[in-house]
Amino acid sequence: MPARRPRGIRRLARDWNTANPRERAGTLELLREFAGGPTGSPSGTAQTLEDDEAFALFDGWCSREYARGFRLYKLYTRAAAFKSLAE
Repeated sequence: MPARRPRGIRRLARDWNTANPRERAGTLELLREFAGGPTGSPSGTAQTLEDDEAFALFDGWCSREYARGFRLYKLYTRAAAFKSLAE
């Protein structure tokens, strides 16, 4: 059975656009906890994004009209997975 996602990370791009700074910071904290959890591999935990990287990611994608239904956790986890390749 797949891991259950905490309710707070089900937010959409449209939610990011209407959130205040405190709500955005709280969303990033939830995403970091979810995405950076144990992986079951020898490395221990998954890759996460720095706050400035996550803000840039969401500000960029969520501003696009066609992306308003995108799930933030999907954007976050995919970007975090490729972070080490971009460095």
